[in-house]
Amino acid sequence: MKKTLSLLAGLALLVGTSTATEKGRVAPQPGASKVVMVETVSKPVKGKAVNFTWKDGDRTVSFADFTSGKVVLLNIWATWCGPCKREIPDLIEISKEMASKGVIVMGVSVDDREKAAAVRNYVEKVGITYPIVIDNLQISEAYGGVSAIPATFIIDRQGNVINKIVGMLTKDQFVQALSKAF
Repeated sequence: MKKTLSLLAGLALLVGTSTATEKGRVAPQPGASKVVMVETVSKPVKGKAVNFTWKDGDRTVSFADFTSGKVVLLNIWATWCGPCKREIPDLIEISKEMASKGVIVMGVSVDDREKAAAVRNYVEKVGITYPIVIDNLQISEAYGGVSAIPATFIIDRQGNVINKIVGMLTKDQFVQALSKAF
């Protein structure tokens, strides 16, 4: 009986964590954040979102494909950053409330790769529902370096970076910044 319940719970978790979308992408579902390691980071093109890749099982996923046609709030943060942690509940709400408008929230953790388990534990404990990439500063360096965190990039549907924000924001400030991308 215990084995059956464990198996069913595992299958429910597996099935409930993602759904296929157009182009075969996997979309995160409420209550199910993915924490992945960045694989590659492309050379930056001035004014454009930096493309990077990660693994989803056997499949390589690119940021450009994952976010194609979407407005993106790319938030650079760390588990040891107090202001970063204070804005996460607002980012979770924005992710849930604005998904239907074509908004994707994505977190980029600058925690050391060796601390991936700590990042995963924090994501689970706090209930982060949007995807998290651990990158060891590769993405932030490609954006010209980030002087402080949290740092947020607002990216329009064409992949243009329309705003770089350094420092903590409130939900209303994030929503206002996102409105300029529509």
